[in-house]
Amino acid sequence: MYLTDEEKRMLAGEKGFVPRLCMEYLVEMSGVAGAERLVELDGTADFHVPFTAMVPHYEFPIEELRKIAADGAHFALPTFANKGPCYGGTFVDGWEASGYAPHDEPDYHERAMQREWMELYIRMGLITTYSCAIYLAASYWPTPGQHCAWNESSAVPYCNAVLGGRSNIDGSFASAFLGKAPYYGMHITENRYATVVIDTERKIQTDIEWDVLGFAVGEECRLAVPALIHTGKPTTTQYQKFNTAANTGGSIAMYHVPGSTPEAPTLEFALGGKKPKREVMIDDAWLKRTYEKLNYHKGDSVEMVSLGCPHLNLVDLEKIARKLEGRKSKVPFWIMTVPTLYHQAEQLGYRKIFEDAGATFLSGTCPGAIGGIPDGVHALAVDAAKQAYYISGLFPDEDNTLDVFYGTQDDCIDAALAGRWHGEWR
Repeated sequence: MYLTDEEKRMLAGEKGFVPRLCMEYLVEMSGVAGAERLVELDGTADFHVPFTAMVPHYEFPIEELRKIAADGAHFALPTFANKGPCYGGTFVDGWEASGYAPHDEPDYHERAMQREWMELYIRMGLITTYSCAIYLAASYWPTPGQHCAWNESSAVPYCNAVLGGRSNIDGSFASAFLGKAPYYGMHITENRYATVVIDTERKIQTDIEWDVLGFAVGEECRLAVPALIHTGKPTTTQYQKFNTAANTGGSIAMYHVPGSTPEAPTLEFALGGKKPKREVMIDDAWLKRTYEKLNYHKGDSVEMVSLGCPHLNLVDLEKIARKLEGRKSKVPFWIMTVPTLYHQAEQLGYRKIFEDAGATFLSGTCPGAIGGIPDGVHALAVDAAKQAYYISGLFPDEDNTLDVFYGTQDDCIDAALAGRWHGEWR
């Protein structure tokens, strides 16, 4: 592996303990990925807090963080916290009313917030968006061609496909602190061209169609870069849903929608002037099978509803508020968003509407990230393919199975109001 003289000095420990540890981590990651060098980052970074998002033997104690922060250390590029602090990705806002012990207990919440770690990180320049969808609150995005180090299922494809930035799933303290990442994958132009063309029998237009298509494309393409043809122009919500689902059903870090995404003015451009390796037709029957795969339930009784995976944007919060105004949920109902948008929605009156309707407004996590749902709930309705997929895996024992209902936002709201599921693939 090629290293610059400065990188060699860091690896030798001449710049201190933390830079050496970070460089050792990046060198090992480069070996795993087959990267022959590191790339200098000129975009943005994020990582899971409060620790370093590096594999365990590269974690360092808080004493080392205190030392470098006291010496004036700063992240090398704009850096964001992409999840609420853990233990287990706890709530940031609304935790008191969550009904999910021990996360609704003040002492636990205070410990879980890991305030000293976060205060030191903030001193070093960290911006605490605390969200899987940092792009909703960052207010500072990479521009096309900038190299980044991002994490999270909806975020990495958002960086690559929607913004035209360049990132693998490699956000860590090391990348943010040193401003470097292994040079492989989506950092390399040739790897960003589509190799698979995905066509559909129907014109993909609704939120759930983009969500279900994303999961199906992820399963079909795995790591490949697809180009999607004959779709509608996706909204922000639909980008969020497709990205999350495609990076759950598979590991799609990059895709193209000709005429919509910045690196695909045409299909030919998306393919880099080459013929695709495969052309795949995802017909209505395929979409219906995928939808049914994401539903894990026997009856129609719903005991809880959760919306906000990935975290809800402000327009979706407004839509939900209008649908709930003057109505009352019969079951516990979680509505999740980014902490920044939580407070904006509160100012707009949405929180009061949600609470008057019997819903709990929360920020910073989701059932899958926090590791479960309140005791006694055995039937959960969600509107996200990712949440349906992951939350079912948190209840693997036969004696603790969870019925999962997956459908549209309207299906879930109707289920909250009626306590019954009426959703179906349309």
